[in-house]
Amino acid sequence: MRRSLTLLLLLLAAFSAAPGAFADEVAQSANGVLVIDIDGPIDQRVIEFVTEAIESASAQAIVLQIDSPGVSSGDPQPMFDAVTGSPIPVIAWIGPSPARALGGAAVLATAAHVTTAAPGTDFGFADPVVLRGDTVPVPAGVPSRLVDDVVTIDASGAGVVDMTPASIGLLVVGLDSMAIETVSGTVTLDTADTVVGEDGVAAVTPIVPVRFDQPGLFTRFLRLASTPEAVFLFLTLGLTLVAFEFYAAGVGITAAVAILCLFLAGYGLATLPMRWSSVVLVVLGLLAYLVDFQRGRAAALSLIGTGLLLYGGLTLTSAAPQYTPKWWAVALTLIGIVAFIVFGLTTVVRSRFSTITIGRDHLIGRLAVVESGFDPDGVVVVDGARWRASAHRAAAISPGDEVEVMEVRGIVLEVEPRS
Repeated sequence: MRRSLTLLLLLLAAFSAAPGAFADEVAQSANGVLVIDIDGPIDQRVIEFVTEAIESASAQAIVLQIDSPGVSSGDPQPMFDAVTGSPIPVIAWIGPSPARALGGAAVLATAAHVTTAAPGTDFGFADPVVLRGDTVPVPAGVPSRLVDDVVTIDASGAGVVDMTPASIGLLVVGLDSMAIETVSGTVTLDTADTVVGEDGVAAVTPIVPVRFDQPGLFTRFLRLASTPEAVFLFLTLGLTLVAFEFYAAGVGITAAVAILCLFLAGYGLATLPMRWSSVVLVVLGLLAYLVDFQRGRAAALSLIGTGLLLYGGLTLTSAAPQYTPKWWAVALTLIGIVAFIVFGLTTVVRSRFSTITIGRDHLIGRLAVVESGFDPDGVVVVDGARWRASAHRAAAISPGDEVEVMEVRGIVLEVEPRS
């Protein structure tokens, strides 16, 4: 009874403390800084993530950490509207170096209440805002020098950003006491405090919690194929594995990997500004390799296939300079695919289609029974198996006689009468 009473009191204490702990956590969250991570190309899924994160935020300030070549596809206007219409101050930070904010990402940074960037980052090429889909005009608030050119940010800010903090920590400190105009009025931030150490040296340190938010797991999985070189990798690998599975005996794990690669490649093809003629060249390049492989030799088609794959991979997108495949990534993928075809595919074909040679030397010296007469060829039986056999014309061999195998020539046994 006493134990039960003690347990009940402990449970009541825990439940009574929980609301207070939850309230403290909510209070800290509302007083903190929310950092929304925008890394890589911005497509519709990222647009929806950023929009929802801003609209549902509970924080003193929102920081958009940007490292993006731009908006590849989708409608970014709801995201821009969420930034400009947020009652919570939204601060764009391009960083850390060597991050970039180009195209629609540059427009997003200029739409924020405060625009900041780390030294060494690139900012500009705001036009086109969206690389694939409907044309979106560049907003009037974007500085003219950022529309058709790119600016590398230095310590002075190059006249296009408000601050140049090198890290999130320095940004949070720099925002302290800043008065920012939002749709709900002026908001003064309280993010740092001056602390005097034991040595008498004063230092400014952040006093608010910083939380990071990023897209969900499935969105991050899809975004494995959000760059041109990744699309090239998944497309070529997926098609090569399909060929491998065609030659292999039965469906196995290779088929599952091929489907996964082609699924990711399909996502990239659907969201990036692709040059479809280059996609066709990549497919033709692989076919050229496979034709030569089927012939069992490396000839002119292999050289043509190498050229098609290399050119197609390097020109896969039509949105330079915002989206350009990395040459070294394309080259490494090409080397890997060629090595897989030469070694991996060759091995599986040999193991499946090669003819197994059965040794016949063990038949020499064995006794056989004559089944038909020799003239000079006949048929003998060795261990129940019928074999063609030949003997000298002078040898007197009749059906039922025992003979000895003296030599094997292909599938014909040379026999002599048993002495």
